[in-house]
Amino acid sequence: MSVNESKPIPKLFAVLGVFLLVVAVSVLLSVPPASGYEIYIYTAYPWYFWVSIVGAIVAGQLVVLSSADNDDLGTFGAMLAIGSVVTLTLLPYVRGYPVYGRADVLTHLGMVHDIGEFGIAGNIYPPTHLLVGALSGATGLEPMTLINVLPVAFTVVFLGSMYLLVEAQFVDRKRAAFALPFVLLPVLGSSHVTAVPFVLSLLLTPFALYLLVSERRTAAVPVRAMLVLAVVGVVLFHPLTALFFLAALVVYAASERVLAADGPSPSPTNVASLTVVVFSAWYLSFVGILIRFRNVVTGLLSRGGGESQLQGTVDTVERTSAEMSDVLKIAVLEYGATGVFYGLATTFLAAVVLWWLMGRVQPRRFVAVFGATTVLFAGLSVVFLTNDLIVGFGRPLAFGKIFAAVLAGGAWYAVWQRTDRTAGRAAVAVALGALLVVVVLLSVASMFSSPLVAKTNQQVTQMELDGMEWTFENRNEELLIDEFGIDQYRFYDMRNGLETSSETVRRSDTNPPAHFNYTTYETLGRSYESDRYFVLTRLGRITYPAKFPGYRDQWQYTPADFDRLEYDSSVGQVYDNGEFDTYLVNGTRRSTDAERATTAGRVPRAQ
Repeated sequence: MSVNESKPIPKLFAVLGVFLLVVAVSVLLSVPPASGYEIYIYTAYPWYFWVSIVGAIVAGQLVVLSSADNDDLGTFGAMLAIGSVVTLTLLPYVRGYPVYGRADVLTHLGMVHDIGEFGIAGNIYPPTHLLVGALSGATGLEPMTLINVLPVAFTVVFLGSMYLLVEAQFVDRKRAAFALPFVLLPVLGSSHVTAVPFVLSLLLTPFALYLLVSERRTAAVPVRAMLVLAVVGVVLFHPLTALFFLAALVVYAASERVLAADGPSPSPTNVASLTVVVFSAWYLSFVGILIRFRNVVTGLLSRGGGESQLQGTVDTVERTSAEMSDVLKIAVLEYGATGVFYGLATTFLAAVVLWWLMGRVQPRRFVAVFGATTVLFAGLSVVFLTNDLIVGFGRPLAFGKIFAAVLAGGAWYAVWQRTDRTAGRAAVAVALGALLVVVVLLSVASMFSSPLVAKTNQQVTQMELDGMEWTFENRNEELLIDEFGIDQYRFYDMRNGLETSSETVRRSDTNPPAHFNYTTYETLGRSYESDRYFVLTRLGRITYPAKFPGYRDQWQYTPADFDRLEYDSSVGQVYDNGEFDTYLVNGTRRSTDAERATTAGRVPRAQ
């Protein structure tokens, strides 16, 4: 037994975990669905729901940790933890959200529409859209409904694959018992509830890694065939994941030159070649991909370039005079669990390298590969953070986190193994249990966007869908649309697909002037030369007070501004369903300027 020699203890953990999961599910079913937009999903349920679900995950981890000599009980603990995490991924569905994801998810729903109408031509990553479209055709359910369920299914695959990967990595049951708790939780945070191609490909990666490990051990033809299919799937889901996966294979190949072979390994070179061939054959035929690669290389080699994420964050903190306590809170809640994973994995790797140099151990190849890959992607994350590249630093950070999570328990096992006294091992076990509670809390806190991290809930409401549908159907298509609390082009993409466009549906510069320019003019219409629509949602009305309650001087719009809008003579409300308003703004700047010019005895100059 890895931690505890008392056999009743894992059974007690199992009973406690089942009880807590039953309590959590009971609360989940007793709370009615959301009636409108809720900026906090965390406040939709009472505190004891979150205590119960976190407790159920931790209980499952502790069952695994204390059951190295009992496969059945250990498997039960893993299923308990996985079931608890899956329960969390179902929250957007249980809350009754029509869609969870206010940005890319809506655009991808439009791409599902396009792929049914026009095929895969021009679609860079069609697997997600083909899958949703096929399931919709088979079940008769709307793609909007099915896309909420995809992250649930992929999370099951992710957690199951991580479990099998650890089992395959660590033949020693005690080593596996220490490693498994760190993969039986929502490792990737918000990725477990987001249905976009990169995230889904990320959730598939452990399955390909598991097959890679299994193929190397067994060289079985069925496993090799599944490995080929898994690699092709990961590559086609998203180009960036394909490049990351290829980088991990390069690390593996490099390890063969540094470490003595510990068995036949015919697959890595073949898998790397397959990855390159599939990637080149598919993605290099898209001009957009080539342009992005060119922009990345240009940005890295040139002295100038755009603003990096790091510089943008620093500028925002300085401009808003943000309190350091608020900055640290956001950093801990959003990246605290990631820091723990990377910290433990790199500590374990450093210890293994030190022991290797001292001649005490001969590192196993996959331990070395996973450790080196963790370090590689930590470094890549820094590069992405400090340079203006095509995506943010969170993507390489998340990919490396998969490898870090597998190794995170190694450091604890090393400490436990080198502690001889029972009291010392008990202290290690207690400290590990406390750390697991912290990691699970931080992972759960980062699953759903909320004002806790200066973000808003990704819920899309039925009222927003109805409001945008009415606006698009009844608008004067020659007029522009301003907005706050919603992205018009995302809803246009979802409704019409990407093959249809409108000159008056914009992607940027769509917000009205700060405070509706009431600090300068009596009416909003004085800010515009021509008429236009203004769309305002409940999210728009509450976003500043909810996200930045301590920074009122930084608010672009206040409750008083919204109240004044209702009495603005240049603004007429044309649609209202309780949480979604469409206004028609009468642009009066040109006419007012003309009146002033006439009064002054001169003709206004043409603009």
